[in-house]
Amino acid sequence: MFDLFEYRRKAVNLLNPKDLFLLWEDVCRCYDRGEIGKQELDEMRALIWPTLASLTALRKLIDNIEIVGTRSNISDQAAWR
Repeated sequence: MFDLFEYRRKAVNLLNPKDLFLLWEDVCRCYDRGEIGKQELDEMRALIWPTLASLTALRKLIDNIEIVGTRSNISDQAAWR
């Protein structure tokens, strides 16, 4: 049974992209089975996707910082100076 209040709470509190994506998949399954309508789907999309997009962008930024900070890249950068 789809509990919109509970799904909203999860969407707001989850900060792990994998967990958010799994929540979104669960919402989509509920929609496909006819347990929720388009309005609930759109509401959940509005809660989940902005956070998921922000977390993904942050992860990419962190990954780029880690790559730049690796020893091999530091050596490569020194060679260009």
